[in-house]
Amino acid sequence: MKLHVFNPEHDIALAFNRRHQTMPHAAQELRMNLGWIPALWADDGDVVLVDDVAYAVKAAKRSGLKTADVLFLGKEEVKGLLFDEVLPWGWDLTIKTELEEAGVSSRLMPDEGALIDIRHLSNRRKTSNALQMLRMGREDQTCGKSAYITTLESGRRVLAEWQNVVIKAPWSSSGRGIRYVNGHMNVATKNWVHRVMEKQGGVMVEPYYNKVKDFGMEFYAEKNGSIRFEGLSLFITQNGAYTGSLLASYEEKLEMLSHYVPVSLLEYVIERVVKFAPRQFESHYVGPFGVDMMIVAGEDNKGFLLHPCVEINMRRTMGHVALALTPPPLAPKRQMRIVHDVNYRLKVNDLENNFIQTI
Repeated sequence: MKLHVFNPEHDIALAFNRRHQTMPHAAQELRMNLGWIPALWADDGDVVLVDDVAYAVKAAKRSGLKTADVLFLGKEEVKGLLFDEVLPWGWDLTIKTELEEAGVSSRLMPDEGALIDIRHLSNRRKTSNALQMLRMGREDQTCGKSAYITTLESGRRVLAEWQNVVIKAPWSSSGRGIRYVNGHMNVATKNWVHRVMEKQGGVMVEPYYNKVKDFGMEFYAEKNGSIRFEGLSLFITQNGAYTGSLLASYEEKLEMLSHYVPVSLLEYVIERVVKFAPRQFESHYVGPFGVDMMIVAGEDNKGFLLHPCVEINMRRTMGHVALALTPPPLAPKRQMRIVHDVNYRLKVNDLENNFIQTI
């Protein structure tokens, strides 16, 4: 019996790196409203830890999606239960403390050293090495570069060279911790960069690319150190935040991406992640992870290039959720979205033309 937890505040917890942290209201609401979603990939008989059991039961039924026969339980109800494995959305010091205080055995969780390693691997600074590794041998078909800066003066030098840039905090949640700069930093951006440098040591700076498509590759790091490719994720974002995914077969997604870059290039990148990720992880990480990528318009809008490593997410991703909802063979493509009216809801329905055109 496994214990699952949806803790979407994970990226924020990595940034603060505290045992106890009050999360923003939106993160708390997202967790409460969508706490049931591990039932989409769990096995029958597993337990899903939720904030509100009655709400989780209703939300799972209201979704209309096929879920495993799981047991939704609150923190008081998991005390004393014996689990074979604990599987949160992502591991951090805050969720480990929360589970320990709920009476879950710490032997099923990463120790302090492993948590430090996971946080280190989650630092956006790690994308620089991965980007170089993934581009090696395919530099003419790919793009991407970045710089880690620790002073405003070094930031000015990079900005003078690249002009239009994206500045990212080393740890932040989706859509947050990112600033776009065109030519020069205004006072507000300088102050933000200074605060991030004080708290997190530095910031990542990357050229601003003419993005055409967002997508990702989803993987799983096994206990034996091997890496398993799980599938492609075609998604859309708004202001850097995830808004929806395409639900389709691997072949259909591959065919869509092949309109921009060769299939052989995508397969090459998959092979390199599978081969070289174990060296990066050094067996310190076990679980799902995703590599966000994008298709970029070439110079003067001639042709397209692959940016093979915009970000690495050392956790489960919405791409993994979308893979759990892949339609059966020959079934129509669908879309998965997170919508917010009164509450956050996971909504799956038939494709709309504007959605598929965006993908």
